[in-house]
Amino acid sequence: MNRQLPISLQDLNPKTAHICLGIENFITNKLKTPLKNSVLLVALSGGVDSSTLLIILTCLAKRNDCTIHAAHFNHQLRPEAGAEEAHVRQLCASLDIELTVSSQDVAAYASLHKLGIEEAARLLRYEFLTSTRRTINADWIVTGHHANDLAEDVVMRLVRGTGWPALGGMEGRCNNRKILRPLLATPKDTLISFANACSLNWCEDASNVDTNFLRNRVRSQVIPLLYKENPAFLDAITSLWELAQIDTDHWAAIIEQHLENTDIETPILLKEDLRTMSQATRLRVYKAVLTSMGKGQPLQQNLLALDTAWQANVGGKIVQFPGNKIATIRKGVIYFSYR
Repeated sequence: MNRQLPISLQDLNPKTAHICLGIENFITNKLKTPLKNSVLLVALSGGVDSSTLLIILTCLAKRNDCTIHAAHFNHQLRPEAGAEEAHVRQLCASLDIELTVSSQDVAAYASLHKLGIEEAARLLRYEFLTSTRRTINADWIVTGHHANDLAEDVVMRLVRGTGWPALGGMEGRCNNRKILRPLLATPKDTLISFANACSLNWCEDASNVDTNFLRNRVRSQVIPLLYKENPAFLDAITSLWELAQIDTDHWAAIIEQHLENTDIETPILLKEDLRTMSQATRLRVYKAVLTSMGKGQPLQQNLLALDTAWQANVGGKIVQFPGNKIATIRKGVIYFSYR
């Protein structure tokens, strides 16, 4: 049982209040998201990350005139799931936070749809969170991803061969999915210290140490080696993330300019337009067009193959992409379609 929990900045000691204000500054200045009069839906698992996030946002709510809701998804994957749901209910009741709860047999869903457990859990959880956000008309789904999660994500993206600037890690603000991640620059140790200072209890997820999952292997085996080489590794990662956001914004503006007259229903890139672009721009324009066509992540080698064929003026060349998408070169013009 949690003791009396803080519900405003005045309830915090100077150190924890400073942490709250730093996160508020990150939201408004780095994520460029105003908190004033917003409605926020916190994805609450019951772990230290999301529980501390709930306290922080509660303490910031009054000064920003914003409303906090919470949502908990019970995956029914572990024996402790029921106790975690009960803990979340008690936490929200103690803070007078409105809570929405849903439950589904993720293992059965994964088996039925031939998905991995992690993928099925993520899919169902975000379906629930998106539905709840729309129901309560919240501005954002707010998650507890922190700097350590960001470091793991960057390493996993590197392993998978992700290009720049996506290599910089997960978005802090995802506009199309309405997801906000206010803790991305905050180390987990800081969150634990904050929770302890507030006498906040939380649940530990035993699956976080299961090395059958890539993320857990990265967390327990790879990240400690990187810390050993560079004790300031987390600072390096957050700096990389910030640079990636700057570059993402830069390229988004350029791509939008190049595609402003392109019909996304039947996308065509004209020879005279392509000639004005650098290779770096062309590759990003190809990717933007293919991404707009639906599911299927364009692979770097395919994008390079398309550009090589275009530069060589290989007429009739067809390059295939995931999602049954193809690009066909005719007389220096690139036509995008479906196979």
